[in-house]
Amino acid sequence: MLLVPIVAGPVRGGERPVPGERTPVGTDFATGSGTMSWSGPRTPCWKPEPSQPSQCPRTRCLEYPVVAVRERGGRRRRKWLIVSVVVVVVVVWLLVLGVKTMSAYRHDKQGLALLEQVKSNLGPGDLTSSGSVRILDQAHAEFTSAQSDLSSPFFAPITIVPVVGRQFRSVKALSTAAGTVSSVGSSFLSQVHTVVNQPHSAGPERVTSIRTLATISASSASRLVGIDTGPSQGLVAPLARKYNQFVGQLDDARQRLVKAAAVSAAVANILQGPQTYLVLAANNAEMRAGSGAFLDVGVAETGNGSLSLGALGPAGDLHLNPGEVTVTGDLQRNWGWLDPSLDFRNLGLTPQFDVTAPLAARMWTATTGQPVDGVLALDVVGLRQLLVATGPVQVGGTTVTSDTVEQYLLHDQYDGLTYTSDTSNDRQDALGALARAVLAQLQGQSTDLKSLATSVSSAVAGRHLMVWSQNPAHQAAWVVSGVSGSLTPGSVGVSLVNLGGNKLDPFVPVHVEVTTLASGPNTAVTMTTRMTNTTPSGVSQYAAGPYPNNPAPYGSYLGVITANLPARASHITMTGAGPLAVKGAEGSTWAVGAPVTMDQGASATVVTRFVLPGRHGSMTVVPSTRVPPEQWTANGRTFDDSAQTTIHW
Repeated sequence: MLLVPIVAGPVRGGERPVPGERTPVGTDFATGSGTMSWSGPRTPCWKPEPSQPSQCPRTRCLEYPVVAVRERGGRRRRKWLIVSVVVVVVVVWLLVLGVKTMSAYRHDKQGLALLEQVKSNLGPGDLTSSGSVRILDQAHAEFTSAQSDLSSPFFAPITIVPVVGRQFRSVKALSTAAGTVSSVGSSFLSQVHTVVNQPHSAGPERVTSIRTLATISASSASRLVGIDTGPSQGLVAPLARKYNQFVGQLDDARQRLVKAAAVSAAVANILQGPQTYLVLAANNAEMRAGSGAFLDVGVAETGNGSLSLGALGPAGDLHLNPGEVTVTGDLQRNWGWLDPSLDFRNLGLTPQFDVTAPLAARMWTATTGQPVDGVLALDVVGLRQLLVATGPVQVGGTTVTSDTVEQYLLHDQYDGLTYTSDTSNDRQDALGALARAVLAQLQGQSTDLKSLATSVSSAVAGRHLMVWSQNPAHQAAWVVSGVSGSLTPGSVGVSLVNLGGNKLDPFVPVHVEVTTLASGPNTAVTMTTRMTNTTPSGVSQYAAGPYPNNPAPYGSYLGVITANLPARASHITMTGAGPLAVKGAEGSTWAVGAPVTMDQGASATVVTRFVLPGRHGSMTVVPSTRVPPEQWTANGRTFDDSAQTTIHW
């Protein structure tokens, strides 16, 4: 080992070192050879070669501090090399992580966009479209690519980091879950596509197909149970929001499939029969709350996959005596003054079809002695939507299509009629006759289930087709499918109930404006309803009056403006109409209503105010079934009530 002193100086041969003198490296003072080494704490000592005796007492030897220059330089070079390699490895690792992360993010983002595209555009018609299946397959491919990126061993070190690892595991689990959902969705739609695109005819084939759809829905729902969505706690705010959104959507998809299975099973059981359903034909020219007036009634029989509708007769021909059928609860308290149990035309005063239908069933049994298993209501708009699936039908020598049915039933059938006309009763039955013709055509042809599904779905969304069943299991299916016509604690709606017996509702458009304003810890809601009687001149007396023994002039509209408000509403007021005729609980909502009269060309503005708890919330608008639909504006957003719409604030 080569040692160097900290200081060096000349030493003469044969001389011993003198304390304090500088000694060169490796000098033998006697022979010119020797080395310097450490022999004590800061005591410089010269040591001769091994063959030479020591000539210096240890106590007098001096030793100079020295360092291993070459070894130290080598160590530095090795350390620098190791550090450089580590830095390079870490940099490369971070680069690879960055590339993999960006790739996974890009694939997940594209996959989610594809899922949202399917969700926003998926209607009954899309169930038979291969386009949705292709989109879901693309989404699944994107999520699979993202999973491949996130499964890279380069991410292994991250998974054990307490906080960062949890975020990573959540992202990876959500990506995997989204891939599973897209795969299940693609498989579900492919199977439905196969079933509904096959030719179908009335009878056992139809029941078999519907039961198959129920099985497919139930199986798909079960595949979504138990999907691992990863850790839910300790997530950063943006990821937590995405997590909650995805879990909510996953649960919604699962519930929709469960509902589809339940509804399909209920429909199959009813068509298998035998079942008897009371049919109420509602005319939107004379409105009630949440439906048109039930002007024609009859029964439909089901059995072995077929449905047969008997003749529908005028509801006015069926009269009940006071006390034959009793009315209780909210309906009696709010609307008992109109005697709803004495005349089918007085039904529909509440938008709760699950309240109206049982009463109608009891009234039918009381007048005919015939019990029924359920009640079905269908209006003019519902018939139009069914005509899209069936094609034109013939009624009384007139060809009626989906394009002409509303004009025919709401206007043309009344042309030239008066209350003394001999033909008024015959023409009054046009709604029932048309409903019978449409349902008969559905039975007599191989139905395109794609068109039928689209038509029925549209009718249900706007409350133009509603069903109630005595069977609790069937009724539960109608509730979850939205066809029951029931209200929820978050429902809100405006109805203009026609009490004049005329057919002027198509000439009275309704506009509703909703504003919300924070009021301390609560929200103050103002709902302004504007109505205008636009009845033109030349409308028949049968539709526009004046009527015998009625002082109201031609084109005058007499009704009750009512509002159904959320269950948590308080401090309810209504101004701009007459004295309150209705105020109280109505099922899971509050109802408030007052009389309103509008002569031809006149307008009315009614303001309803109420308070809801909390500074943020929502309520869902219930379709009124008016023609044309009510126009709503809520906090700057404009829409019509042809389907349920949720207002947020």
